[in-house]
Amino acid sequence: MLENNLIGFSQDKEYLPKDFDEFNSLNRLRQLFLNLSNNILNSYCNFTKYEQRVLSNYDLEKAFIYKIKNMQPLSFVKINKPKSKNFRFCLNSTKIINNYFNPNNKEPIFISNNKLLPLAKLISVCYVNNKHQLLIDKHLLFHEFVLKKIKKLHSDKTVIDLGNSICIKSEEFVGLKIYTSWKDIEVKKPNIKDELESAIKSIKKGEYFQIYLAYPKNNEFTKQIPVYVDELKNKEYQIKAIPYSLRSIIKN
Repeated sequence: MLENNLIGFSQDKEYLPKDFDEFNSLNRLRQLFLNLSNNILNSYCNFTKYEQRVLSNYDLEKAFIYKIKNMQPLSFVKINKPKSKNFRFCLNSTKIINNYFNPNNKEPIFISNNKLLPLAKLISVCYVNNKHQLLIDKHLLFHEFVLKKIKKLHSDKTVIDLGNSICIKSEEFVGLKIYTSWKDIEVKKPNIKDELESAIKSIKKGEYFQIYLAYPKNNEFTKQIPVYVDELKNKEYQIKAIPYSLRSIIKN
């Protein structure tokens, strides 16, 4: 169950999706996770395109250890607490960073700049019970990726994150609803039951009439699949299963 729903790492063990589309190597799957995790950790951690490409040569634990060390600006760390009135002490960040970098050091390092707060947040998220680990729900990762792309593509419209779906609206546009899910879609027998049920309910309520079901594009699932539902035959509607490409992640 862990491997099916979560992506990431626990120490040197990696939990990555099986190969799909152009993500057909361990390096590319690692690069995929580093990129997608940016959307979750973006307020305090961001792997650049260059870092994603280079760090994909190492396991994910090493990649995050590198990032933690790289985010440590030594000029903002003071061994002794200064007497300056401008000193801004952050107790929680101090405890987190001290525990990580100096677990056996009795002399505390005082954090004197709020630029170290992102470092403390990253450590608190991926260093749990004295071990490096970060596991994120794959459906959330895909949802956030699609949401970011849609906001960029439809900057002239109102894009609303509804949690399990995304809504696009404007004054001239009735509205489009997109359900997202990370599934390996087989064209002949697509596993879209849960998302389709949600779409049917939304159409019956009269909320939306155009609904897309977005899933990661794979080698078989490359084209839109129109979906027809008997119980909606007397209604005007459009439901499509949409292959959503993640290839932009591995493009230079």
